Amino acid sequence: MKTSQILSVFAGVVMMITGAAGQPDQGREVAITIYNDDFGVVKEQRQMTFEEGLNRKQFTDVAERIDPTSVNFMCVSDPNAVSILEQNFEYDLVNTDSLLKRYIDLPVSLMVKGSGASGSSLLKGTLTAAIGGDLIVQDTQTGQLHIVSRNSVERIQLDEKPEDLLTRPTLIWLAHAVQAGEQLCQVTYTTEGIGWKADYSAVLNDAEDALDFSGWVTINNQSGAAYQDATIKLIAGDVRRITPQRPQPRVRRDMVMAAEAAGFEDKPFMEYHLYTLGRKSTIQNRQIKQIELIEPARGVPVEKKLVFATSINQWLVRDRDKVRVTLEFDNEDQHGLGIPLPKGRVRVFKADPADGTLEFVGEDAIDHTARRERLSLYIGDAFDVVPEQKITDQQRGDRFVTFTRSVEIRNRKEVPETVYVDEVMPQHVNWTIDRSSLPYEKLDAFTCRFKVDVPADSTETLTFTVTQTW
Repeated sequence: MKTSQILSVFAGVVMMITGAAGQPDQGREVAITIYNDDFGVVKEQRQMTFEEGLNRKQFTDVAERIDPTSVNFMCVSDPNAVSILEQNFEYDLVNTDSLLKRYIDLPVSLMVKGSGASGSSLLKGTLTAAIGGDLIVQDTQTGQLHIVSRNSVERIQLDEKPEDLLTRPTLIWLAHAVQAGEQLCQVTYTTEGIGWKADYSAVLNDAEDALDFSGWVTINNQSGAAYQDATIKLIAGDVRRITPQRPQPRVRRDMVMAAEAAGFEDKPFMEYHLYTLGRKSTIQNRQIKQIELIEPARGVPVEKKLVFATSINQWLVRDRDKVRVTLEFDNEDQHGLGIPLPKGRVRVFKADPADGTLEFVGEDAIDHTARRERLSLYIGDAFDVVPEQKITDQQRGDRFVTFTRSVEIRNRKEVPETVYVDEVMPQHVNWTIDRSSLPYEKLDAFTCRFKVDVPADSTETLTFTVTQTW
């Protein structure tokens, strides 16, 4: 149907719905706890009025992606005053198809387009069917059945509102109250379609030995509801759920930067971490909202490392044929950090000395990181430090292999660089370094590391021989 048709159908009906709904229950208090994996727990308190005995109550403005089986009702003011006998979740909301479906066997008026020189005509009758793109109407005067294509209809007029038609997702309860009066009620439920993640920014200094570190929370609300002046909590951690995740709808998203004071306060919560916003905030539907998570930490010491990995089993170092640039720093109190860092993306910037503007130099994702732990960011590959490696000798037997590897590091920069060369061993072997041109360090059971210092605009070559047995 055309937009003009739909609007004419909706105009009178929505006005009737609004008028029939009456005054909503007052005194709403909303709180929402949001989890990393695209779901949240909504807690809402409302003052609700009950008659003594059975009541049919509508609880509107719930999330479209609510899990109805998770709803928990509690009468806060008097736990024994109200009990829920039945619950229905109504989500077949007002639209052209739902209106027509409910108008079967009810009177309608159609303004049908004319053809040629004839003008439009008014058809009044009873709607007997709405199938696909056709409407079947029985004429009030003649009793004839007219099959009318929706494309030929200019306007549809509906005389009354179906009683079960809703404009918003609604919980409908059959409730029993022991006495008439107003009660403070709390409803708790889970919903999908709302999640959060942490986004961090790290700004390197000119010497690349310190950085400024800050973090933001990004909340993405596609749950089908807005949360006005809500108390917001975030749970960071790997909470187990057995409900399969559904893909998020592709929708238009607006970005909102929340700059008010009173940020998040962290505390341990069971085996997770709970972050509570120190003020209330509104999360609109289909909105991406950002709120500062941590105060910026200034001058955090950082160690930049250039790492090149090799292995006789090439699949162990797949896509690692260049020298990687990594940044390592500690999440310590004395560095202005020392706080639990939720998993998220870290974007790294550095100022251009020519004009002082920040330029993006790489990014990496971190997992949930406890305080006093070390972070390592792989932000990109070196341009002017070029590695070349090859096996110069090899002997194999039934249960061993001995090989000699040569690694040439060419530093085309005007400053000296240190490159760490890691030989990665297969997990099923025993290994020894028979000889090497430089000292080595055993990082773990499967990694041997060599430190190669390369002067400016120079070349250094590392050679070592490894025996692996199994």
